[in-house]
Amino acid sequence: MARLADRWADVSLRAKITGVTVFILFLGLIVAGVGTLSVLRPMLALNQTNTLIQLRSNPADALAQGADINNLTRNDILYADRLYYVALLGSDGSLQYDNARGEGSSSTPQVPAPEAINREGFTPLSSPDGTEWRAIALPIAENGQIRGTLLIAASSGFINQVLAQYVVIFTAFGIAVILLGAALTRLLVTATFLPLAEVEQTALEISRGDYSKRIMVSSPHTEVGHLGESLNVMLDRLDGSLEDQARTIERMRRFIGDASHELRTPLVSVRGYAELYRMGALQDEEQVGQAMERIEKEAIRMTSLVEDLLALARLDERRALELAPLPLGRLAQDAALDARAQAPDREVSVVEDSADPQVLGDEHKVRQLMTNLIGNAMRHTPEGSPIEIVVSTVPAEEGRPRMSRFEIVDHGEGIPEQIRDRIFGRFWRADTSRNRETGGSGLGLAIVKSIVDAHGGTVGVHETPGGGATFRVDLPAPGADS
Repeated sequence: MARLADRWADVSLRAKITGVTVFILFLGLIVAGVGTLSVLRPMLALNQTNTLIQLRSNPADALAQGADINNLTRNDILYADRLYYVALLGSDGSLQYDNARGEGSSSTPQVPAPEAINREGFTPLSSPDGTEWRAIALPIAENGQIRGTLLIAASSGFINQVLAQYVVIFTAFGIAVILLGAALTRLLVTATFLPLAEVEQTALEISRGDYSKRIMVSSPHTEVGHLGESLNVMLDRLDGSLEDQARTIERMRRFIGDASHELRTPLVSVRGYAELYRMGALQDEEQVGQAMERIEKEAIRMTSLVEDLLALARLDERRALELAPLPLGRLAQDAALDARAQAPDREVSVVEDSADPQVLGDEHKVRQLMTNLIGNAMRHTPEGSPIEIVVSTVPAEEGRPRMSRFEIVDHGEGIPEQIRDRIFGRFWRADTSRNRETGGSGLGLAIVKSIVDAHGGTVGVHETPGGGATFRVDLPAPGADS
């Protein structure tokens, strides 16, 4: 059984469908043929019985043409219809003459004894070859006296002959129907599966590296059409994923180059000052202090880069946030104080909302949001350029949770519109130089985007009226249905 199942599994789908169709046609024809035979035989027997009953009332139909039942002659019997066996028996039951004309054979019924003849109903007869007959007997009177018996018999061989002819004709037509059904099924299946051949060819070309290939769907409402559309959608997504993967790999390579350079530079400096100290090149305390100061600054730079990487790694882990209602105004004031302490020459102001908007968020992460955006603004604007932190409530919109907003507004050169959608990408930076003081490592805004996404908010950049960039962050307010 397992071997048969394995062989069946190796058969092509075209052959399976054709074979199953032929098998169903064969079963259907067998059932139709057997059913017809089971009905046809009783019908033929009933017709034969009705014919014999009619001949009982008018036997002239079975006799020679022009026969007179009241004045039968020898020729009326001899030339009777050969469809029936017609015989005239004497008063003693002996055979006088019949329409076999002396040419008796094994298929001619044997004349029964007089006492076996049933003159009221049917008399069963048989011939030497086993053929069964049914006969009716009619008395022949002359001058009021019975002078003999007219015997008319019908053979069951006629019924068997009709059934045999039916079997031959039905078998011939059945074979023709099966062959025609197999041919039509094969043609239909082949035509239907033509798109599958295109799918196979397309898959082969894709496997060879041509990811731009797509399946031509000519009949989208068929099963094969649905398959083609589904495969096209899958291929589009796969192609997009491959492109995203290629872009990510390229960004990763670029970031690794940036990080390697930025880490190598301070490490070389630290190593250089250490070797100078070891070799005794730093003679006085001023030189040693200067070397230690440079070592400390380079260590701070490395620490900052590593912390950025760790922050992104933690955000990627999707750790649960410690959410709580946070007043945006107070957080903005704290961020402004920190910025003024870092850059006393800058004017960092807060524009608060009288409604005192709040957000539902992790306090540490929200503070980090503001710090990163303010640091980005300070790094990319001229020294002494003012920065505003604007806090406001976002008007409610249907289908969107209630949000609160803060904006970091600077008055620098601004951000070109063509790169605004890319600046939040990880490992991306507008300045392609490897100097952290100008271009940075491209992680600050990526951290901002990750934090905002974790809170279910949105972040974008717009042009500041009069010049500059405005970073706008919307975060869910307490009680908002997210």
